[in-house]
Amino acid sequence: MPQDLKMHNTGKARQVILAARDLLGGNGILLDFHVMRHLADMEAIHTYEGTETIQALIVGRDITGVAAFA
Repeated sequence: MPQDLKMHNTGKARQVILAARDLLGGNGILLDFHVMRHLADMEAIHTYEGTETIQALIVGRDITGVAAFA
């Protein structure tokens, strides 16, 4: 199930990037350190097929065969 792997991996990547942003303080938002660029890229990847909630609904449909949305 690629959806659940993508949801997990991008969720963890976002946590790592946010920790890096926090560790760098004000420098975390400067382009010199690329943290915010990576965060923006990861947000785009994470939400490409929908938010985490939509991903969870897709995975649930794959597991149960019952769609929670139309």
